Amino acid sequence: MRLLIITFSALISIFTVILFTMNGRSELAFLLGKLEERKSSFFKVNRNTKFIEDMRFLIEQRGSIKFFGMNFRSPESLLLFRIIFALSFAMILILSGFMIGKNFIILSIALGLILFFLPIEVIKNRQLVYSRKVLRELPDIIDIISSLTKAGLTLEESITYISNNYKGEISNLFKLYKIKLLEGYSKKEAYLTVAGLSFCNEFKSIMKIFLQSEEMGNPIKDVLKDLSRVIRDNQRDLLKMKAEKLENNLIIVIFVFIFIPMITIFLIPVIPQLKILF
Repeated sequence: MRLLIITFSALISIFTVILFTMNGRSELAFLLGKLEERKSSFFKVNRNTKFIEDMRFLIEQRGSIKFFGMNFRSPESLLLFRIIFALSFAMILILSGFMIGKNFIILSIALGLILFFLPIEVIKNRQLVYSRKVLRELPDIIDIISSLTKAGLTLEESITYISNNYKGEISNLFKLYKIKLLEGYSKKEAYLTVAGLSFCNEFKSIMKIFLQSEEMGNPIKDVLKDLSRVIRDNQRDLLKMKAEKLENNLIIVIFVFIFIPMITIFLIPVIPQLKILF
């Protein structure tokens, strides 16, 4: 049994080394693509989760999602990579343990689980960071659009002005909106596409308001000012909540690292006397 585990671990380790030393990892990406085309229902990812839907939408719009220098064209190919990635390093650790006479099976299982979920957490973190950047820029952009519409520009002209004269994530999204229109998308499709790629609920709400304004012809210059104030108030409330949580966490840290050691220091001289009494 031990010989079988060593042999299997060695084969997996060699396979992993060969894969990860391929030039530019393009061959590995090609292999994952081929395996993806032949995937069975076992590799089908649940389509109902919000994260999977967001990832499918992102891949649909950008062609692929990048991780570890490779481009993945579907959640299934990413799942396949996660399985290979986790199993490979787990087997390498098991093989290393057998070679030095140690049992690293439990440690390898823990490492395998961490590496299996690591790509998803990295992608989620990227989306979260991006959505926070969009949310940070949103109040100022809304104020600019409100000022431009009051100055006589239409909503479409205001979006064009921002995309041409400002730098930032929202400006890039507006540029993508203009590109989608040139590609033949309707305004509704272009708005919804840009909203989905922002991963920001507040920005999605703004895009829906823009869409309703375009469809119904209602002026939005007064509404935008109120929206800007609401978003800023929400951001302020969120910062207050984070500050309160930080204060509570600091109390726990003070209790654990200051209060308990102080009590211990005061009790150390008393412990020998307690032993005599009892």
